[in-house]
Amino acid sequence: MGEKERRRVMVKDMYGDDESGFDTTEILGDILDGDDEAGAEAFVGDDESGDDILGAILRKSKKGNAQKTALARDLLRRRVQAGTLLRSVSPRSSREYALGLGSTSVAGNSSANINVQPQVIFRPERLVVPSNIAVDFLITDIKVGKNSQLVSTGALPAVMFTENAFGVRLKMDTAQISMFVTISVTNQNPNARNFQGGLVGPAVE
Repeated sequence: MGEKERRRVMVKDMYGDDESGFDTTEILGDILDGDDEAGAEAFVGDDESGDDILGAILRKSKKGNAQKTALARDLLRRRVQAGTLLRSVSPRSSREYALGLGSTSVAGNSSANINVQPQVIFRPERLVVPSNIAVDFLITDIKVGKNSQLVSTGALPAVMFTENAFGVRLKMDTAQISMFVTISVTNQNPNARNFQGGLVGPAVE
């Protein structure tokens, strides 16, 4: 008796005849014949058939990864086509800043607008006018961008905002970078006077 035939007899003795009508050697296939490729197919199954559990799991995992990669690429392509990709950056620091109004010559009994542009995000909270010139000026408006920070059109005496004044914290609108902050003033003196002052408030950058 050859080696191959002896192995078939041993298998038949161990497992008996299957009730399905198939010979044991037929069920096990060519594994008994030493065919590695057939053995692998018998245990793992044919991926294309979809009948084997392991093959189905592997195919599902590969398909899921491929779908995720395709979606990520499609999202990136849409963002690039839409324009420049922007990234939100949180402010690094916050502190009190002073914004100078410079020195503007205002003719006697005339008005002028003083425009300044902060270079950081800035919220004015106090206007300061030197006491030695405040008596000659009225504050007719304060604007952040296009919005007035006063509740009416009535002028305010500049002496309200001198360096020694109390209770004049205004908490104005926030000015974005390079947005105009405008102080409108009127010189009550018949002679030309220079208006000077500054704004104080928190800023972030």
